[in-house]
Order: sequence, then C-alpha cells, then structure tokens
Amino acid sequence: MTYDQSPAPALPKLGLPACRRRVQTRGICALVLAAMLAPALPVSAQSAADKVAAESLFDDGKKLMLQGQYAQACSKLEQSQRIDPGIGTLLYLAECFEKGGRTASAWATFREAASAARAAGQGERARTGQLRADRLEPGLSRLTVNVATENNDIAGLEISRGGAPVSRPLWNIPVPVDPGEHVIEARAPGYKAFSQAIRVGDQGAIAAVRVPPLESDGSAVAPAEPPAQTSTPSAPVADGTVNTTVDTPLEAAADDGSGRRTLALVVGGVGVVGLGVGAFFGLRAMSKNSDAEDLCDGSHCFAEAEDLTDQAKNAALISNIGFGVGAAALIGGAVLYFTAPKAETTTARWQVTPVAGTRGGSLLLRGAF
Repeated sequence: MTYDQSPAPALPKLGLPACRRRVQTRGICALVLAAMLAPALPVSAQSAADKVAAESLFDDGKKLMLQGQYAQACSKLEQSQRIDPGIGTLLYLAECFEKGGRTASAWATFREAASAARAAGQGERARTGQLRADRLEPGLSRLTVNVATENNDIAGLEISRGGAPVSRPLWNIPVPVDPGEHVIEARAPGYKAFSQAIRVGDQGAIAAVRVPPLESDGSAVAPAEPPAQTSTPSAPVADGTVNTTVDTPLEAAADDGSGRRTLALVVGGVGVVGLGVGAFFGLRAMSKNSDAEDLCDGSHCFAEAEDLTDQAKNAALISNIGFGVGAAALIGGAVLYFTAPKAETTTARWQVTPVAGTRGGSLLLRGAF
C-alpha cells in the first residue's frame, strides 16, 4: 500500500498533517507552509535542520523497504518519527514492521496511527490504520510471563523482556509479542538473578515462561535484636507506699568501673535535686505556718488560717519526701562511686527503686555483680 498517492484532504489550521510527506503535492505544500509559517519562524520549536534530517531518514527508509531490507528500513523510519512525528510516518513504519515479520509491533503501530489520525480529523488514514490492525490481530503470537506468588512481596523486583520492563499489570496474562527469541529476566536487591530465553513462533503461537521464587544471594543481613529490658510491675507495700522497680542490664566485655561511676554521678544528681526540693518545700511550710499563726490571737483564728495550716502541712510532707529521697540517692551514689572496680570483666544488673509514702520517701538500690 502507498500512502503518498491518496488525495489530499482540506488543510487544517496549521496545514502540517496534510502536507506531511506527500510526493505529488510537495511543491504546493512548501509554498503554503512557507506563507503560513514565515511570521512564526523565530518561535518554532523544531529547527529546519531537524526537519531536513527527518525527511532524509524517511526517504531512506522507503528506499530500503523497496529493496526488502526491512530491519534497516524500520530503523530509519523510527528515527525519523522520533525527530519529527507524523501520521504518515507511523503508517509506513507499521507496514515496515509487518513486512519484516514483526507482527505485534505492526499491530500496535497501526493502532497508534489510527488513533492519531482520528484526533487530527483525518478519517481516511484512521480507517486505513484500524483496518490493517484488525487484519493482523487474529494471527498475533502471545507470550505469558508467569510470576511465582512468592515473588510478589520482594521489594525492588524488576522483570524485563528483551531489556524492556514488564510492568506488574502484565504479569500472568498473554501479551502480543513479535515472533522470535525473547529473553526474560528477573532481578531484585539481595536475590539471585533469573534469566531464560524462549522462542515464540508465528501465526498465533502461544508461549509461556515461569519466573520461579527467587533465591537469596546471602547479602542480606538480619538486623541484630536490641538487648531485652525487664521491669517489675508496681505493687503496693504494707505502709501504703508504691514500689517501682526497673531492671537495667549493664554488660561490658571488660568492665573498668566507668559505667558504675557514671551511674553513681546520675544517682548523686538525683540526690541533690531531692535535697533542693526538700529545702524549698521546707521553707514554704515554715512560711505558711508563720502566716497562719499571724491570723490567730490565741483564742480565735480566722478562716484563712486553717487554709494556710493545710498548705503548710502539704509542703512539709513534700519536704520530708524530698529530703528522704535526696539523702538516700546521695548515699547510694557515694557507695556506687567508691566501690566501682578499677578493671574487671563482669556483668552487672542494677535495680533502682524510688519509694514514696505518707511518712517520707527513699531511694532503694539493689545490684548483682
């Protein structure tokens, strides 16, 4: 079939599709295009050199088709289409694929040309492309790439056919392919690559390739589990205090005592804070109590005095707890610091237990080493 001989339809606004590569009307089209495009030349997105190159490749492709050298002809036409896309080039390229035995490529290209022609309002070319595609469809060869379900959750899995990606929606379904040999590959980080070549026949041949579960290549390293930390649930004791115990494993291949000394400083810091809290609330208790006394004349007290007395009692309780916890922490920190070993290999487990109750507070330290 020759597309250059068809009568030229009415020119659209730009005139480009109708004038694209028509041998008999080329001179007239050149004059029309020159008149229409002259004002727009400074903003043209495509250079004259590109158009010349596309026309030259197109002409070479047609000559090679006449000589039966379809592989070279299709390559020239593909390059021309990339440089300067045109519906006429698509139709020639589709015919080249068909004559070269690449039926699936021809079918897809005829459909593409028909769609482009419909969009451009070129009914004759649209009908031609669709008819040629419909004629090829019953004889298309098909290849199914079956992927084992074990591979579905592999991150970064890539499957390709002849170097071209096979997207997930195309897995496990028959897809039209050109007759000939196809290489199926599957790759994923941390797994051994899979590759298999298969030859697909012509005239509606059916073939399939199965991608088995990929094997690990041993490069993936399981993450190390963090050391376990245990805690003893809080439980009430006889005098109403609440005991919260936290087990903190401290392990060292060669314990020089630095870990215990660091812990001692932390515990000592807690003691200093506890003493500061005790001192603050102790002074507050005395101040509130003094204010309450000022509101009493010996036999009678104002109502505000009772509120101040209650505030003084609460402050005194907090002060007692602060002093108790602070003193215990300071003593515990001192014991830890001065009994820390110089250098030894050991595994230590410490339990730090703050204890608070109605009669004051304390810090209980227990250790095994």
